[in-house]
Amino acid sequence: MSRQEHQFWETLEKQGDEVELRYARDLPDDTPEFIIRHLIQFETEVSRFCFQGLSGLVLDAGCGNGNLLVHAREQLQSRGFQAVGMDFSAMMLRRAARRRGTSPGDSFLQGCVDRLPFQDQAFDALLCSGVLTCLSSMEEAESALQEFWRVLKPGGILTVDFFNRSSHFTRLRRLAGERIEPPEYMTPEEFSTLLQGSGFRVVDQRGFDFKPFQGYLFMSRLKALDPGFVQERFTRLVETKVVPRIPRASRLGYRIYLRCQKV
Repeated sequence: MSRQEHQFWETLEKQGDEVELRYARDLPDDTPEFIIRHLIQFETEVSRFCFQGLSGLVLDAGCGNGNLLVHAREQLQSRGFQAVGMDFSAMMLRRAARRRGTSPGDSFLQGCVDRLPFQDQAFDALLCSGVLTCLSSMEEAESALQEFWRVLKPGGILTVDFFNRSSHFTRLRRLAGERIEPPEYMTPEEFSTLLQGSGFRVVDQRGFDFKPFQGYLFMSRLKALDPGFVQERFTRLVETKVVPRIPRASRLGYRIYLRCQKV
């Protein structure tokens, strides 16, 4: 290890989640502390939804720098499973493997979601966060889901997310002439149909991001309109107070996670 690399990782160790969060989301250095805390809370909730109750061997397909796994291990005290983190980026995998909070039993390897390098029925559960929305075609998304079905054991659990084409600001963007199309954007009905056609039964859902405006105003010319981060406070209120009491409200979120079972 070079001296420069050693210094980098020493700095990363001291600063922890904030550094990795900025890196994974390509956030500017002047990102407000409130937004950092907001995003860490979001990832903690997502991690709880994805990992809670899992046991056996779990594949994190598209793990990036391991944010969700670290939250599961450290903050949620999730110990009842062994994790395999897979990503197409060797750099991200190196970062994930060297982070504090991962278990000595966790392993990381390079691969693609539509060509998983694993045997049939190898995993008890699989999660895929922020990946299907990045694929270039529905054919690739269908191939990935077929691969997820192949490597899961009978009755295995799949947790996966999508961007809601029916959310309020995607509707506005469509009216403005922007292309809002699968696989990046799908309606809850379209995504559920896709999962069912791939051999999965939806058993739970959790919606996130109910902000009036897409993205973060502090990164735009509109930041003066929301100096108190009102829209982040609003979406946090909906996520923590409304959605647990009215589960169907999840369908109004911009980003929706579904937990499914292989049938």
